[in-house]
Amino acid sequence: MKLLVCVLPFWAPPWLCPTARWEFRSWASPGGRIVGGWEAQRGQFPFIVSLQWCLLSFCSHSCGGSIIAPQWILTAAHCRTEAPSIGSYSAVAGIVNLDDTNVERQTVRVSEYILHPDYIGGVAPHDIGLFRLSYPLIYNIYVQPIAFPPAGLEVSGGTILAGWGSTGGVILPQMPNALQTVEIPIVPVLECDQALTIVLSGDPHPLDLDANICTGPLTGGVSACSGDSGGPLIQDGQVIGIVSWGITPLRIHRAPSVYVKSSHYTFWVRSIVGNI
Repeated sequence: MKLLVCVLPFWAPPWLCPTARWEFRSWASPGGRIVGGWEAQRGQFPFIVSLQWCLLSFCSHSCGGSIIAPQWILTAAHCRTEAPSIGSYSAVAGIVNLDDTNVERQTVRVSEYILHPDYIGGVAPHDIGLFRLSYPLIYNIYVQPIAFPPAGLEVSGGTILAGWGSTGGVILPQMPNALQTVEIPIVPVLECDQALTIVLSGDPHPLDLDANICTGPLTGGVSACSGDSGGPLIQDGQVIGIVSWGITPLRIHRAPSVYVKSSHYTFWVRSIVGNI
């Protein structure tokens, strides 16, 4: 029996599929829940924000994001398209634990959502968005921007992933309070394409060879999975990727994680944010 591709940027049971566009033999879901990682140190990732969906006075972590300018957060487009119709986002910066109350913590409401015009929704290429904050963040030791890569940058070797996602579990995700991080290798995109084809037994998949990058290891054990979409993939102090989608169950052998390739969108981002 084939299972559906699900967009799960939110804290939702894995059998809930708000938008299903493909049928794979394993179901794929945008996400950034880090499996096989460890807790980050305070101040290690001052550019990461928790994007929290708020309804009335209740807010819950939904997606990750990266500060690229005082009033701009880089994230995945599906974090907006798959959000509930009622409520709004706030960005929480300057924290390492979701319940931190340190003086450096800043919470700012998102006032505008700009999604890439070629993104069609769901699990698809061009899954990149820019969230404008209602007022600028004030930079401090725990709140800083990350550099955006130059156009056309090709990456290889080791990378770092960080996010507040589930550290394991499928039926009942194991949700950490502390920011998680892990070191993972880039998988060449043609090798990634081949691995996805094998895992999905030849079924089609939405990998874009120009606009996506992938990480392993293809031996399993470490991955991003459903939940913390939009978080950064980091190399040499630059946000080289944005968590977009992957294959579950978690830790499956030969299943890569897939990211938006930041350098494919440098001109688009600069046309909106300016020179970053």
